[in-house]
Amino acid sequence: MAQIAHVIGALRHMRDAGVDAIEPTVAAQTAFVGEVDRRMRGSVWVSGGCSSWYLDRTGRNSTLWPDSSWRYSRRAARFVAAEYTRAPAAAAAADVA
Repeated sequence: MAQIAHVIGALRHMRDAGVDAIEPTVAAQTAFVGEVDRRMRGSVWVSGGCSSWYLDRTGRNSTLWPDSSWRYSRRAARFVAAEYTRAPAAAAAADVA
């Protein structure tokens, strides 16, 4: 449900801004990945000898959210326009093809 609210927010923003495609800014993506990696440290999913399909060959877990589903839903539901930028025209056209 949270993802739907996020997508609806994105579609409204795109309509209002008159753009065909958006993508996360480098800063927003870097901040999000950094937060997930920091919060994942020390968790059962990445430490203590746990080996699972969640871990890539470097031992990084990019699959799971390191907190409660309630907090994920709360975060994912919010669309923050400042965290997105218009996607390059070539990228938008490639997605359609």
